[in-house]
Amino acid sequence: MSIATQRMGGTMPPKPWYRQLWPWLLMTMPAIALVGGAVTFWLAATSNNALVVDDYYREGKAINLELARDRKADQLGLAAELSRGPDAEATLRISANPDVALPPFVTLRLIHATRAELDRTISLARVGAGNYAAPQAQMPETGRWNVVIEDPDRSWRLVGTALGLTSPLRLGGDAH
Repeated sequence: MSIATQRMGGTMPPKPWYRQLWPWLLMTMPAIALVGGAVTFWLAATSNNALVVDDYYREGKAINLELARDRKADQLGLAAELSRGPDAEATLRISANPDVALPPFVTLRLIHATRAELDRTISLARVGAGNYAAPQAQMPETGRWNVVIEDPDRSWRLVGTALGLTSPLRLGGDAH
């Protein structure tokens, strides 16, 4: 007697559905889709969408003001080199045209490319002719950063992008 005959004939009862392979294979893809949908919903509900700007028109108009600050830095002949010291402190060397008086301190903004909660603003004090430092500030080592250096009056700024801040970053001058 063959196995099919035994099952049909009654000597061996058929396996219950949950012991069959096909029902489980057919249920796998919908189950994965449900779990993926739940994870996606959780991420959408709990994540910060900081890349979305509420007032895009006002932000667009402000671009012209920012470009004027960049042009002012070029007119003053400003160039800078941002370094990370041995204890991860921020050090900055600024050079300018001979007739330009450098401010007593400058602001360094480190803006993370995708995560606004990692953004940092550091005030660097002048420690010598064109040299600035912030010993208490911890410079990040990895990540993509938009770097902005500006004077206290916000009349000029130097901008650049760094992939990690382990090596010196040159801004302004011939760095453009």
